[in-house]
Amino acid sequence: MIMKCSFCGKEIKRGQGILYVKKDGSLIYFDDGKCQTNMLDLGRKAAKLKWARAGAIGRPTGQKTDRSVAKAAAKAVKAEAKEAAKTQKSEAKTTTVKAEKK
Repeated sequence: MIMKCSFCGKEIKRGQGILYVKKDGSLIYFDDGKCQTNMLDLGRKAAKLKWARAGAIGRPTGQKTDRSVAKAAAKAVKAEAKEAAKTQKSEAKTTTVKAEKK
């Protein structure tokens, strides 16, 4: 039976890898000590690490996630709002200067 690493998603051949049993009885499979250390000792999330991201999310490495696309869109909206506010301020200054001149 071929298992998958609970952290990075790589396939683990029979007789290989590490089987970790938690106190609640749940099983966690690791392909090597690197994955075990990152998940259990350091508390890292696979989705935040490039080398582990492919298996954890189930997509090829290098493709953008829905989250990163949404983040980029939000950043663009924020930039547009900032630019609009800047334009609005400059227009307000211009009208104020014209009103003072009259």
